[in-house]
Amino acid sequence: MHAPSHPEHDLTAYLRERPSITRLISEARWAHYQVAYALEHYPDSETVPALRRQKFLHLGALTDVLALRTQDPDLYETARDYGELLRKVDGLALNDHPRNGIDHLRSQYGLLHGHDHGADHRPLQALNEPRRRLPIYPAGPQLIHHMCDAYTWAAMGRSPYFPAVDVPAEQRRHLLTRGLILDMAAEAAPTDTASAAAAATAGHALRALDGRPALDDARARAYLLDTFRDLDDEDDEEAPHPADCAGGCAGDGEILTVLTWESQGDGIYIPVHQEPITCPGTTHVRHEPDCTTCNGHGYTYPTGYRELCLDCRVPNGDHAAQETLPVPQGG
Repeated sequence: MHAPSHPEHDLTAYLRERPSITRLISEARWAHYQVAYALEHYPDSETVPALRRQKFLHLGALTDVLALRTQDPDLYETARDYGELLRKVDGLALNDHPRNGIDHLRSQYGLLHGHDHGADHRPLQALNEPRRRLPIYPAGPQLIHHMCDAYTWAAMGRSPYFPAVDVPAEQRRHLLTRGLILDMAAEAAPTDTASAAAAATAGHALRALDGRPALDDARARAYLLDTFRDLDDEDDEEAPHPADCAGGCAGDGEILTVLTWESQGDGIYIPVHQEPITCPGTTHVRHEPDCTTCNGHGYTYPTGYRELCLDCRVPNGDHAAQETLPVPQGG
């Protein structure tokens, strides 16, 4: 039987070994766990940088494949961020790699599997069917983060070092988020029957865990999304900000913000690292002029970089809106 071709097979990095979503998930969550375990128990170990590199590579590959299937811009940006982090730990200057971090990510993934043209593209035969409209899933990067985090704490919580961890709750969270990622991948590529079957298995397992009667595979998969939406609705009641928050946090109280830019000379900086920070909501934020970290500039300038200073940032009153932090140029 001819193996179906999925969108990621347009790339040499994913064409030869045709990685399954279940395999990519296993690699990503294990790499995430290894870093967390090392940082908790052996933070000064010489293996930590290598483990962190594996995390960037495997989480990046999973995110990239999902982005290729779904064409989701948030997944694409997250995959590119992983590629930039990977390029940074590999010690590459920007002019060492002419394209963005995703190309480096794909090249390194290809090298991991024995071929050195991982970022190359090949033309796929045009599909006659229109692009599928996907259900409204939770944000892909959020799903991947929650899945890896739940897997890690479900494993680490079994040890006596973390007695406060609710292991059954983390196992349920892992089952739910993993199932949703598989379901998303299967919906975006209907020929991926393996992901569809794995998503259905997760749905059946979740219903059994919740004491619900068995359903057919399609409704078991639908139960995954319905359950997450129910949880999301419960969280909205206690959310720090409204779901349509003007700050762009979608209600969770955090926004992804560029914290570090790399200097290209002549005052030009490009973003290289971002992290979630507290969302100001509708309130303007100003930077105190007497900040001892940055002397009131709002940024620090270590050699070759510019970094956003998060110290001494306070909400403005209505009269102080004009003192808001300036929008970073080139970032």
